[in-house]
Amino acid sequence: MRILIIANKFPYPPHDGGALATSTMIEGLVDAEQDIYLFTMTTPKHPSDENNLPDHLIDKIIAETCFVDTNISTKDLVVNFLFKHTPYIAERFYSDAFNDRLVKILENEKFDIIQLEGLYLLHLIPLIRQHSSAKVIYRAHNIEHYIWKRKAKNERNPFKKIYFLNLYNRLKKYLKKYLNTYDGLVSISEPDYRIHKWLGQQKPEIVLPVGLVLSDYFLYPISTDKIEQIAFIGGLDWLPNQEGLEWFITKVWHKILNIHPNAELHIAGRNCDDNLQTQIKTFKNVIFYGEVPSSKEFLAAHSILIVPLFSGSGIRVKIIEGMAMGKAIVTTSVGAEGIPIENKTSF
Repeated sequence: MRILIIANKFPYPPHDGGALATSTMIEGLVDAEQDIYLFTMTTPKHPSDENNLPDHLIDKIIAETCFVDTNISTKDLVVNFLFKHTPYIAERFYSDAFNDRLVKILENEKFDIIQLEGLYLLHLIPLIRQHSSAKVIYRAHNIEHYIWKRKAKNERNPFKKIYFLNLYNRLKKYLKKYLNTYDGLVSISEPDYRIHKWLGQQKPEIVLPVGLVLSDYFLYPISTDKIEQIAFIGGLDWLPNQEGLEWFITKVWHKILNIHPNAELHIAGRNCDDNLQTQIKTFKNVIFYGEVPSSKEFLAAHSILIVPLFSGSGIRVKIIEGMAMGKAIVTTSVGAEGIPIENKTSF
């Protein structure tokens, strides 16, 4: 089959869970001898483009990107909040240039399947229908509005709570607007599958979790000399990661040090704002790395991985990576959501 995969960021190198979910899907389809055309946005936040396509895929897939300016404008945010129905977080991915290039691709190429990677591409479905007879598949990486519902529940600032609840309601309406306009749905976890059904999803649907190529991961036994080295890794421009990390260092870390005074917390994550960095550096035995070149090498150097999440949806790919490397993992019920594991047995 000929498959067009559309994503809002180029998935190579796979620096986060979303990129890894897309890249492993591509690898699996290539191994199954499917003909892949990858068309993605490149943005200020995720500037990677087709020049970063791995060597082993250069002759196996077609990859193309189009720049979309997704920078946040305070003026546009306020106007959107007051006068528009589409949530600003989704509106940022509307681009005439991207749409024009997509139309040219659809006019010049024939596809059997067009797969949309994530919620913020659903607005493309009407345009695709005008220019292609291919089946459209929506691959939902998470239930986005649930993230903001949980965020609002945990927020103490009344103004932020109001905004988060507004965003929750608007994102829910945005999803329901496009529900069943595709031909098939791929959910990334069983909980997400059930939520889609509850919302009224009626199209053919399967659950297809994120897969890993296990040969890319080495099983590291827990080392006694590293037993007190704890690792956190995650994008620090993502609110659930910020919220969870701040809770851990302010509410939990001092309790660990009281029992294990030599314990160390090693934090890696891109795009950490100055305020959070300053806060992190005030805590004893906490080492901040910023963005690291390889999540695998970072995880390999530590025995324990913490994933303190109180809001989120989908699957935490870093937990799956940690399990593949034999790490001890400490997380919340939200962090473990969507992964078929048993507490104290699976990790």
